Amino acid sequence: MIMKKKEEQLTRKDFVSSSEVRWCPGCGDYAVLNAVQNVLPQLGIPKEKFVFVSGIGCSSRFPYYLDTYGFHSIHGRAPTIATGVKVANPELSVWVITGDGDGLSIGGNHLVHALRRNLDMNIILLNNKIYGLTKGQYSPTSEVGKVTKTSPYGVIDEPLNPLRVALASEASFVARAVDTDPKHIAEVLLAAARHPGTSFVEILQSCVIFNKDGWKDISDRATRKDRLIYLEQGKPLVFGEQDNKGIHATCTSPQVVTLGEQGINKKDLLKHDMFREDSVYATMLSEMTYPEFPVPVGIFRAEKRPVYEQELEAQIKEVTALKGRRNLQALLRGSEYWKVSNGGKKLQRSAGTGAASSEESKVMDEQVRELLKSTDPLTASLKTTIGKIFYDYDYKRVKMLSPRDSISTAIANFTANRIECILVGDEKRLYGILSERDIIQNVVLTSIDRDRQPISAIMRPVYEIMDETNSIGDVINILSISGHRHVPIKLKDGGFGLVTVRQILRFIHDTVEQVEKKGK
Repeated sequence: MIMKKKEEQLTRKDFVSSSEVRWCPGCGDYAVLNAVQNVLPQLGIPKEKFVFVSGIGCSSRFPYYLDTYGFHSIHGRAPTIATGVKVANPELSVWVITGDGDGLSIGGNHLVHALRRNLDMNIILLNNKIYGLTKGQYSPTSEVGKVTKTSPYGVIDEPLNPLRVALASEASFVARAVDTDPKHIAEVLLAAARHPGTSFVEILQSCVIFNKDGWKDISDRATRKDRLIYLEQGKPLVFGEQDNKGIHATCTSPQVVTLGEQGINKKDLLKHDMFREDSVYATMLSEMTYPEFPVPVGIFRAEKRPVYEQELEAQIKEVTALKGRRNLQALLRGSEYWKVSNGGKKLQRSAGTGAASSEESKVMDEQVRELLKSTDPLTASLKTTIGKIFYDYDYKRVKMLSPRDSISTAIANFTANRIECILVGDEKRLYGILSERDIIQNVVLTSIDRDRQPISAIMRPVYEIMDETNSIGDVINILSISGHRHVPIKLKDGGFGLVTVRQILRFIHDTVEQVEKKGK
């Protein structure tokens, strides 16, 4: 998360909403909420830039209890909605609050894809190994043999390990905390919020009504030093009430050892490295469970990877620089369409390409063909190829610029060459055209930075490219449909040219003069 300069010093109170918190007394969600409210003021982000998105479940009440923007969405879809929020406005600090049921059951696929995309957002999954809101059904993380209302004879499903799911989904930041250690929760969440990419934090949390003993083996303050191992970057994996135990490994198989026995001391222990590029070490840690091992808590993995919304924005700018902004009119009159007839029973796909394929274009074609049957000299002149007009009327004044050239460069070319339209592209490809009208509408009447903005920001995409052999009638047809005053043409010898309404009018004027002279 990119931090911004603090404009005002926010406090926890600024993030406490007026809504009454309605969780069961003793619920671990209180500790998580308190930790989040303590972390947000430390990020240096304006209050209005925070958005919390939740799905369905007890944990999903979070947006109501935070005085920020929030979205209580639908079951399992919080990561998807959060993705849309972040892509639409990358400046926002987006948080997803979900549970083991909401996030790993109906929302499992949405969680996986959000993690692999690596948007700059934070996902907190509260894992109580039960469906609490709907009164005690077993969840995707419930242990085998667990007796619940939907498993009266014991769960036979193999439970999911949220951290392993996250690592397998290529999550760039993976961490875990326990609800009975709020200080540690805050430390982990602060690191998650500052990570550039998607952070995934599992918080082990008990449901005091339907699964109060879910994490009692490791969460009890009296015994957790012997049963939890706190991961600290660069430090050996040490745990125990007397800090006298550690994790030693041969290859990828960990083993618990007692310091001082078998000649083992702290330098022989594994040292925590959350920045490892591969996920082998983090996966090994995620598989350590009590009672065979202490349960690791802290940051398992923090990998630097490209951030999705930044890559998307860069891609959009690159494509826009090459192709310009899209033309809705051209899209609606595009090369493909379907004709529905006979009460919807018959579908016929267009066979033509380009604007000439539309029904309106067909009507214009028929009218032009009728005109060309005339023996009138002026009408017959419509058969003249546009290649002749191009070479006979100021073809040397045609200019082509790159879509990356500045608008100022285009304006200078208009002035220096006394032209009304510029081609945008190169010898092999044409991306668009830029006319004097475009300059007036998009530059003169706006505050756009003409020195820094490229031509592609205001050019019009090419509606139709003609060949030299096309007739004036073809050009008039295209101009009447598109509403444009210029038609690009592909030249026989390579490159592109431009035929304008002004050139056509000059040609018609000259033709009329010749007819009148012959009449005299």
